[in-house]
Amino acid sequence: MKNENGSGSVYKQKGKRRKCWIARVTIGFVDGKQKRKIIGTYETRKEAQAELLGYLNNPTLYSGKTFKDVRDLWYQGYSKNISNVTLKTLNAQLKKLDEFDDIKIKEIKLHSLQKFFDNIEASYGTKSYIKSILNMIFEFALKNEFIETNRVKFIELGKNEKIIERKIFTSEEIKILFNNLDSDNKFVKKMTYGTLILIYTGLRIGEFINLKTKDINLEKNVIYITKSKTSAGVRKIPISDKILSLFKDNIDNSKEYFFFNKKGNNYLYYNFLTQFNKMLELLNLGKHTIHDTRHTFATMLNNANANSTSIVKLIGHSDFKTTEEIYTHKDIEELRKAVNLLN
Repeated sequence: MKNENGSGSVYKQKGKRRKCWIARVTIGFVDGKQKRKIIGTYETRKEAQAELLGYLNNPTLYSGKTFKDVRDLWYQGYSKNISNVTLKTLNAQLKKLDEFDDIKIKEIKLHSLQKFFDNIEASYGTKSYIKSILNMIFEFALKNEFIETNRVKFIELGKNEKIIERKIFTSEEIKILFNNLDSDNKFVKKMTYGTLILIYTGLRIGEFINLKTKDINLEKNVIYITKSKTSAGVRKIPISDKILSLFKDNIDNSKEYFFFNKKGNNYLYYNFLTQFNKMLELLNLGKHTIHDTRHTFATMLNNANANSTSIVKLIGHSDFKTTEEIYTHKDIEELRKAVNLLN
């Protein structure tokens, strides 16, 4: 049956083809002749007619926009309302989605998305963050009628099985760090003093890499943390005599950030982590997470019998139970001292 004029047409190609039915529409006229656009090829006439009807109801859906096209449109608006730090993290994760760039967003199937997340080598937290980005892009596409449904919602990430091995820096490892402060290797020298500051201040890595020069008072020997992940994290930290020289010798008041990279900017978390791991390897310090520095700080305070209120304030928690359960770890020698107190 012939469709009405202007409503497109469906016809069958000659020869043996699996998808022999073609749906097409007229999108304009050139020199009095129709300019046609093929929507797609299909196995049955019924499928072709259904797609043609879908196109006539919503031409935007068949615009042919790729994932990259839609992502870039979404990015233009979203990127204006986030901080530079968040933007850097976003850009790093968006690169992982490059494999979808040239695929029409309408044609990205759930099984392809699920396979991507099943195969990606990343922590549960990173996977969750990437899924969140992808969901925002697909929601944008849905609102603008580039897709009919947001398939991202159906992606499964699996169980969040957190296996955290907390390992504090031993006194011997800390000694190795101090011994390398005068290293001829500038990279080692920089990362050792950065790591020692983390160990003796208990700063979160985000607090450290975003620590501004103006928030370090070397007259009062105090660090001011003005932004943190929690309200309790906004605090003052006295600088230990043990590391005071590390601040005095390395501070550059012409720079905005205390611990700056080659370009004079603050480090990204992933860049700092990469260099931290490289330093551990070069100094044969074994495996440590960046959070082990914070655990070490809390444990050293606890071992020195610092009162719980002080520990809570220095760590930036709201109560001692959280600090004690998560951040303090008695080493074997401290435990030995404890059991030897028994009569």
